[in-house]
Amino acid sequence: MAHDLSDFQTDIIDQSQRTPVLVDFWAAWCGPCKMLGPVLEKLAGEAAGRWMLVKIDTDAHQDLAAQFGIRGIPNVKLFHHGEVIAEFAGALPEPQLRAWLNEHLPTPKREGMARARELLRAGRGAEAAAALQPLAAAEPQDAELAVLLARATMFDHPKQAAARVSHLPAGHAWTDDAEIVRAITAALHTLQHDSDRLLASPLRDIYLVALRDLQSQRFREAAQGLVSVLQEKPNYDDGRAKAACLAVFKHLGMRHPITEEFSRAYSMAVNV
Repeated sequence: MAHDLSDFQTDIIDQSQRTPVLVDFWAAWCGPCKMLGPVLEKLAGEAAGRWMLVKIDTDAHQDLAAQFGIRGIPNVKLFHHGEVIAEFAGALPEPQLRAWLNEHLPTPKREGMARARELLRAGRGAEAAAALQPLAAAEPQDAELAVLLARATMFDHPKQAAARVSHLPAGHAWTDDAEIVRAITAALHTLQHDSDRLLASPLRDIYLVALRDLQSQRFREAAQGLVSVLQEKPNYDDGRAKAACLAVFKHLGMRHPITEEFSRAYSMAVNV
């Protein structure tokens, strides 16, 4: 479904809260626009309401062209929830345009996974798991879903989480996420089943407290305790302490405040 712009707020911002809106900035004198426009309209018709096409004549709406930094046309922007989430310039051929739409159009799966990642960074693993489980049940062979679900459940069910990623080979697209799961679950295995092999010492006590904090998703306390252990013994617990600390940083994200607070001390401890 396609139409010319009537009101920017209604046609694009408000509508994009309900369905994605593809905005085609064009002009009547633009040759490439005449090539792209009919293809966009054809695909919008095929979409049958899954996304909307709005056409903006840059001569009639110079203010909007300036607002969105349009320097050349055709220029196409995809709006979702009031924000531009993808864009391209120039007249793409139909196969490329279909591929672009398939890559960038939001789907329940993509939105669910994005929401799950936000919840994971916030330490809300149970909510992330609840968002992911129906998606994973519908697509049991999807490796990304399996790895994300493993990350969501690795604190409460480390054995099952480890099993979810056990089949992924090195070099797989989701290897980094799988390594987070493996490092966290290995450390929690030490806490739950194997702590007796560690020699009794104040360092062991600090380590086990840090692992209990990790299990409870008290990430700041866990990172602080693990770094303290590494400052004394960089390869404590056969490297599991080091791997778990790095996994915490990666799980939270390298720009997370906890990561930024402790990553320098971690690096100094393990690179002595």
